[in-house]
Amino acid sequence: MISEPVPDLDTFDAPEPRSRRLSRPDLRPTLTWILPPLVALLLLAVAVELWVRLGDVSIWLMPRPTAVVESFFVDFGRYFNEGLKTLAVSLGGLAIGTAAATLLAAGVAHSQMLERAVLPIAIMVKVTPVVALIPLFIIWLGHGWNPKIAIAALITYFPVLINAIAGFRDVDPRMHDFFRSVNASTWEIFRHLRWPAAVPYLFASLKISVTLSLIGAVVAEFFLSGQGGLGAVIWIEQNSLRLEQVFASVLMLTVIGVTLSTAVVVAERLFSWRLDQPVTAS
Repeated sequence: MISEPVPDLDTFDAPEPRSRRLSRPDLRPTLTWILPPLVALLLLAVAVELWVRLGDVSIWLMPRPTAVVESFFVDFGRYFNEGLKTLAVSLGGLAIGTAAATLLAAGVAHSQMLERAVLPIAIMVKVTPVVALIPLFIIWLGHGWNPKIAIAALITYFPVLINAIAGFRDVDPRMHDFFRSVNASTWEIFRHLRWPAAVPYLFASLKISVTLSLIGAVVAEFFLSGQGGLGAVIWIEQNSLRLEQVFASVLMLTVIGVTLSTAVVVAERLFSWRLDQPVTAS
């Protein structure tokens, strides 16, 4: 009778617990993306701080970065509340501009006649400086939130329009012929073929438009400073030469812009994940 060899317990590796076998998220790509700009900004702030202190630069020309950060946190409630007003205008304009541009792009994708009629007008509006139209919007829409939202929408619609048209038309001709062969309606072709093809284009345009809407909101607040917002704060404080408050307002705008851009990226990943899921028969 041949006995089986007994394993050496000293060299025997026990299986790891299940909790250890679970893959841990790799944070290195995220840190590689975040750390370089943070380090660059920190070095720039240190350089400006030394330049202002050692060069005896007047505070009316350039405030110390430490003073800007101090003002940001001391009056954080003010900047936060005014930032919410600017954010509301920005999101309102972005929603209206995106919806209008998407609807128009859907019609243009189905009609070359509509494209020849509408697209030149859209380009003319795009090349017109938005600042020149703000007084007209104030006359037409009053001194409330409406003209600011309209300006934010006007400055965001064009990137969405161009990208949406390209996306709605970027369909596989063989799939389009297949849908036609099974007598699919125009709505079914749009829902199951054109819309999924346009989603990446729409998110690409939103990455641009989300910052443009913020710019449009701030520019409109320069003209309507009585309604509040970070643009109004910048306008009022620069007239008083309080540059620390001006830079602190710009810092809050930066935080809002980065947050909005990050939200678009996260939404794109979530939406793309849903589009990648297999379609089950109901």
